[in-house]
Amino acid sequence: MTFDIESFEGCARQNGVRYWLAHDLMRELGYESWVSFQKVVMKAQASCARLEMDALSEFIPATYVDAVDGLEKPSIRLTRFACLLVTMHADERKAQVAAAKVALAALANQVIAARLSQNELGRIETRDDLKSAEIALSSAAQRAGVQSHEQALFKDAGIRGMYNRSLQDLKQMRGLTQKDTAYDFMGLTELAGNLFRVTQTAEKLRGSPDIGLRLAQQTAKQVGQDVRRLMIQNSGVAPEALPIEQNIKDVKKGLRNTAKEMKRLDAPKRPKK
Repeated sequence: MTFDIESFEGCARQNGVRYWLAHDLMRELGYESWVSFQKVVMKAQASCARLEMDALSEFIPATYVDAVDGLEKPSIRLTRFACLLVTMHADERKAQVAAAKVALAALANQVIAARLSQNELGRIETRDDLKSAEIALSSAAQRAGVQSHEQALFKDAGIRGMYNRSLQDLKQMRGLTQKDTAYDFMGLTELAGNLFRVTQTAEKLRGSPDIGLRLAQQTAKQVGQDVRRLMIQNSGVAPEALPIEQNIKDVKKGLRNTAKEMKRLDAPKRPKK
């Protein structure tokens, strides 16, 4: 059995606008267990929130009557865009999922379909994790004796260790402006490397209270150098040589526009005059 776009369209329901019940999509994607599929839906909801969208307008709590026991049970009403997000997080080893990714993405234009890849969703997720990790690093540095006005110098030491250059020089090398945030133009591999660097630096500093700026900088630089060596060892490519990618803010904006376009497909048709 494989995913069939006509079957998918046929199982849509109507309540002013077209929508899909999560339990129906579950069967279309070859899942048998709601417990397992619900985890996929939750990941899709998290991605929706990271796109700075109202997840509750795409994933709407609902109920359905179970055909087996006739009981009313909780489910979720999904917009077409929500179905696409769920599919992107589903198990691609299932033939239905692999086919659904192609079929549903084809409904969007080619540019949007390219943005909505597992790589881009991974970029968005890791970039958000990196924001949280940076906050934790600042807190760890403060406990280590780094003053508020010294935080930028401390963080730049980690960048120097990983890239063999300052953040300012890295931006200049990549053609970014001073207003640009370097992380927003990094690919998934580079973001993951920085996430590892930041979390490991924070971990080391937690065991070194009140060491002051100089020793904290040495720690940050050493961890950065360790991550640099590991990345070069694994791929043969230095972090600074990795290609820059589209600004992640523009990717998010494009996906939000996709959601709007997909809503128009399923909105009630206005009667012709």
